[in-house]
Amino acid sequence: LSVGDTRDHRRVAKDPALKDISTDFLLHLLANLRALGRENWLILSTRRLCGRLQAEHCERSCVWSTLWDDHPGLEPWRLKPGDMFLMWAQQWRYVARALELGYRVFRADTDVYFAEDPYPLLRSPLLRPFEMVVQHDFASMLDNNRRPACSAPPRRPADSAVAPGLQTCGTRPRHLALLNIGLLYVRSSPGGGAYAAINETWAAFLSKLSGPPYKPKHLNGRVESQALIDQPFMRKAVDELAAPDSASLPPKPASHWAVVSGASAHPYPAGVTCSLADQGGCGAVLEARRKTAFLVQLVRPRRPLAGLRRDERIALAPDWLFGRGCLTHVRRPLSLLRAALPSWGAQDEQQRASCTPTAAQPAPGAAAGVLVATHFVYSMAVKRQRAFAAFGWSLGDARNRSRSAADDDPCWRRSDTAILFGHTFFEQSPSKTVLCAMPKDGAPACSCCRSLPSLAAKDSALREKARAGGFVLESSNQHRIRVDGHFSAMEGCNDYQRFWDRR
Repeated sequence: LSVGDTRDHRRVAKDPALKDISTDFLLHLLANLRALGRENWLILSTRRLCGRLQAEHCERSCVWSTLWDDHPGLEPWRLKPGDMFLMWAQQWRYVARALELGYRVFRADTDVYFAEDPYPLLRSPLLRPFEMVVQHDFASMLDNNRRPACSAPPRRPADSAVAPGLQTCGTRPRHLALLNIGLLYVRSSPGGGAYAAINETWAAFLSKLSGPPYKPKHLNGRVESQALIDQPFMRKAVDELAAPDSASLPPKPASHWAVVSGASAHPYPAGVTCSLADQGGCGAVLEARRKTAFLVQLVRPRRPLAGLRRDERIALAPDWLFGRGCLTHVRRPLSLLRAALPSWGAQDEQQRASCTPTAAQPAPGAAAGVLVATHFVYSMAVKRQRAFAAFGWSLGDARNRSRSAADDDPCWRRSDTAILFGHTFFEQSPSKTVLCAMPKDGAPACSCCRSLPSLAAKDSALREKARAGGFVLESSNQHRIRVDGHFSAMEGCNDYQRFWDRR
């Protein structure tokens, strides 16, 4: 994990609230991991913020580093020790060092929630063949919102000793396979292809930092520090290390990724089942996950390291495992529910809040039990904070969240605001969004959510409903958002820039 003083130059003007909220995200994530029984973490931070975490929150697992603080390129690139771009590069050097020492590493952004322990899934027959599993940043304008899909019947290699468990069903060009390193698990070691991708990420940062600063024309001579972001470095490293894969059927050239069927193997190891108490519900979860194809790349180090050179495979995770959520504020949510659900009636108005007795509160609505790690990478900070409260995910808030007398009241009347939740996975499910009521006065509470079908076809009717004084879509700053096309964008989170710009 890493958290800094948020001198992230991309967000200083666009999302200033992140400066004050980023520590809250970290505390929620740590509480989330504790609830799942996972307490082995390391937080890379600044000396000042680490001191605060120790003094104010008794968090002793934080460290700071002076690595590259004296690099002569910092000043020309307008960076200072503690800047996020520098810290992100430092963390990959330490991830590489951990791999050298024999550790397996899970690296996560702090704007993430785990509704289920991901480790059993990463050890499953489905994902065990891959030395790195990383979030797939799809459903964007770059790939025309196309999910990975099989173009041929799934087949296994003729030689079962080659890539055991691999079952592929097509290929996809690499420009349609974008890594999002906000969620990344790696179990490689020196000499392996995945280890090489990690090593080349921080090495590319140092190479860039040692050269002349980037000054694009549109900045009129000012330095563009965003050229030092780590994610493009890792994407480029994986592309350049990609190798042809004869175990993929059809054989995959270096310029493509292989498509793997989600039904090719079981997503849980033997003896482990889903996070729901209802076994019938677990069957539905398994069926939903089996529909999700994902991408795999073979990577080969450029040269041997200490005499070792191993081909390894990187998987872009199915988005039920590592996925992206998008969010919108809704004022007067009952008006939206009545307009969106023709069957909505008096009994629905009496819905009560629900606390699920699991290690961590599951994803809301019909996504319960299906989604594992949700990353709100392109949502504004205040909106993310409110969404966690609405979903019952604010585990870092120590106030009591057990059911009270207030929970016996209809929960859609506890607040006049709600959060509309979209997710990339919802594009292939009957429920396209989930609406969750905000708790009263922002206090921790059980969740109150309702899944919604596709609303894209009802765009004009919903627009008229909003104009007639019904529901209102709002930004974090309570600015009205146009209804036109917004629900279509929410379904699959297929226009992430819209949710980044509209606070």
